[in-house]
Amino acid sequence: MVQSRGTILTKLRALKKSETAKALKEFKPTKRLSPSITQKPQAAQTTVLIRRADKEHPELLAPERISDELNSPDVLLWVDIRDPGAAELKMLTQEFDFSPLSLEDALKQRQRPKVDEYPNYYNIVIYAPLDTDVNRELQMTEVDLFVGQNYIVSLHPGHVPALDLARRRWEQAKPALADRVGFLSHIVVDSIIDACFPIVDNIEDRLHQLDATMFRGNRGANPEELLVVKRSVFALRMALYPLREAFNEFPKREHSLFDLETHPYFQDVYDHILRLLDIIDIQQDMVAGATEAHLAFMSNQLNETMKTLTVVGICEAAAAAVFGAWGMNVSGLPLAHVRIGGIDVGFWLVCAVTLALIGLALMWLKRRGMW
Repeated sequence: MVQSRGTILTKLRALKKSETAKALKEFKPTKRLSPSITQKPQAAQTTVLIRRADKEHPELLAPERISDELNSPDVLLWVDIRDPGAAELKMLTQEFDFSPLSLEDALKQRQRPKVDEYPNYYNIVIYAPLDTDVNRELQMTEVDLFVGQNYIVSLHPGHVPALDLARRRWEQAKPALADRVGFLSHIVVDSIIDACFPIVDNIEDRLHQLDATMFRGNRGANPEELLVVKRSVFALRMALYPLREAFNEFPKREHSLFDLETHPYFQDVYDHILRLLDIIDIQQDMVAGATEAHLAFMSNQLNETMKTLTVVGICEAAAAAVFGAWGMNVSGLPLAHVRIGGIDVGFWLVCAVTLALIGLALMWLKRRGMW
């Protein structure tokens, strides 16, 4: 029996929905901070903030009341979910009708930073730093943002300090802009990007310290410290470089979700990304230079050690040649039975000849610049 095209499409949609529901039901999230760091799973925490047009500051809202407020025209919601699980993702599917593709990316984590456009919302994937300590390898965590007409949803594993800063900025923002989803999106993204500036400043200070250690302290750099700085710079570049292209095109699109007044704010985010990438490119060159300087210093130190060993070896060879010749168990060796005033001085004469040969060898090495 031949089925119509409409019947086939209907069955495919039903199959896709059933597979998505099954994946959400069986999903066990893995909390990843970076490609090499995994965080222990924790209980999910959902924080919902609502800002009404007649209020100066956002207020907390119970998660079960999202559906009651979502369709209100004069409210702006921020749903922040820490360590999301299957129940939270199912709630997002029911309340916001997100595409299975964007939810799949949020489930898998370790996505490439990007900005995807869907019919009713945007999906922004961005990486946020967790601390500014350059004495250990930089840790970054993925933050998935879903931006709709009057809401923004943020999903992330663990605690993200940059989101705390974004919340404080939103609470202190002027009411004229604070109730617009474009401005709130800018606050969240800009807070995450700005959190990278203290890190690059600390990395630059650390590189200057390594240079001072090598060139002023007359010793090589600590390879472990140099490797930590190198990996931190590389992690920042991986997190920011894809955003350059994404946010270069993002302000130029015709956004039905954002007001024209909020477009310059995203241009500001793009400028910050370019500035960070310029600094990171310079720091990559500094890391490469520090690595080459460290290797050159170690090679020079090895050459100095080999020179010292060569001098010692030549002196020992001269002494070994003399003592080896006069130490043979044969009769008739020169100076073996020399007596002065009835005292045997042959041994002392051999020692004097040995010291003279060593002195001549040292003079010759000195003239050749080896000592």
